[in-house]
Amino acid sequence: MTEHEYDDSLAEDEVFEFVEIYEDEPDFDAPQADEDGLQEDEGLGGNDPGVPDAPRSWQETLVWYRTHQNRAQIGFDPDGMCLKVCRTARGIPPRYLSAKEAQDATPKEFRIYDVEDLRRSVIGFFDDPNDSNRFGHIATMIGRVKGFDPKSLHDTLWETNSVKANELVVVRGDYFERYWGDKFKFGATWLNGYELDVPGHTSRVERFNNGGPVYNLNLLAKAAKAGRTKPGEILRRIEDQVRRLPDNRNVNNVREFKDEWRETRKIDMSLLDEAVKNGRVGLVKRVRDEIRRLIAALPEE
Repeated sequence: MTEHEYDDSLAEDEVFEFVEIYEDEPDFDAPQADEDGLQEDEGLGGNDPGVPDAPRSWQETLVWYRTHQNRAQIGFDPDGMCLKVCRTARGIPPRYLSAKEAQDATPKEFRIYDVEDLRRSVIGFFDDPNDSNRFGHIATMIGRVKGFDPKSLHDTLWETNSVKANELVVVRGDYFERYWGDKFKFGATWLNGYELDVPGHTSRVERFNNGGPVYNLNLLAKAAKAGRTKPGEILRRIEDQVRRLPDNRNVNNVREFKDEWRETRKIDMSLLDEAVKNGRVGLVKRVRDEIRRLIAALPEE
């Protein structure tokens, strides 16, 4: 499965028959630049309102948008703060100073260029490199209109700031180009160093969990690199256990297990099961049982 293949086709719950879509002209000419030229997500460090200890799921993110539509609910003035709005909705701490910085930092493997591959809760970057706004724009997709064309950006719906003063509104995906000249660059399932879950997409941890009896530790390594701290910690502890296994070249099952781990970073638990079945009920059994316990402790998604 590639990074942007999905388990299901476009889900019915992505479609909005009754939703207020803002289609008037925006209140702002330059959407993200303030009078002082400050970058929009200033103030690295400190606790922002509404940012939890762990990133929100895609379901929790959409609930956040439904319940945070104005300055009082959000906890800060959303005008000129598109990156701060999107990361706060996801519960992600600050890292980059502007949407353009976050856009440029997004790894290629998390970028979605085809509109038909977008799913609700992905973020999207919009920009005109030739205009006076050097900060770019970012918004969160919440769904599509009824009767949508899957290839049509116009039929996608996005929660955005800096269109109506002090509020978040829902606009169509081509709104930013029509009024600001900011074309759709790409969608993404990654922001500020964190991988974002979206409906229908199988995460690396899920693929790892579903891969037994041969588990691919590379998937946990990539999940950790994308901001998943628990998979990273469990990966370290699994490999610590593997290193405890004896290097006796005459013990076939254990030898094959460690050789495969060294060469591919995959662990074939059936080899350890066979070793235990053949009488390795001491250290080998303890290591096998601890690895299985660690795998069971991984999050489900």
